[in-house]
Amino acid sequence: YESIINKLDAKVEIVNINDCENWETDKNGNIQHSTKKFFKIIGVKVSNSSSREVGKKGWNQPILSETTQDGGILGLVRSSINGLPHYLVEAKFEPGNVNFVQLSPTLQATFSNINRAHGGNKPNYIEIFDDYEKNEKDYIFKQWLSEDGGRLFNKRNLGLVKNVNYQDIAEIEENFYWVSLFQIRKFLSKGPYVNPHLARLIFMY
Repeated sequence: YESIINKLDAKVEIVNINDCENWETDKNGNIQHSTKKFFKIIGVKVSNSSSREVGKKGWNQPILSETTQDGGILGLVRSSINGLPHYLVEAKFEPGNVNFVQLSPTLQATFSNINRAHGGNKPNYIEIFDDYEKNEKDYIFKQWLSEDGGRLFNKRNLGLVKNVNYQDIAEIEENFYWVSLFQIRKFLSKGPYVNPHLARLIFMY
């Protein structure tokens, strides 16, 4: 983990939101990507909120909304190595991560990313999960999972944990690693090194 952090050359700089390239304001004042994919920032007005700490008067706030309600996929590969379950995880860089890099599921992508709305490459190992609609026997967990409703509007992801033969994955991509449940728990006990998606998948099935 430390070696990955040390060789990371990505830089994150806080800029004016009006200076974000390829992001624009639509006629309703929402902020969205020029492709109209990924997500947008909209406003919501909450009323009759007596169950919340602000009381019944409610509040207004911006909130992130995906351009479609398809959500994304959180896919975790599970294999038996020397008789012990191991998981293929990614040491993934995200601009908002504490420490920049956190252990993430094998696949963590919205359908906009899977369909390459950004014009780049498809996510690594997407082909392993292509059969999630038809294959029942290899999936030990398959469930839609809700996300933080205080920041994300109607956001959900399809959580998948799939048994895969270790030998069937011939090549491990850069920053992907086989780790045991013991190792993941160690990372969880040491600090913010495991992202919420991986932590939830590990303990839900």
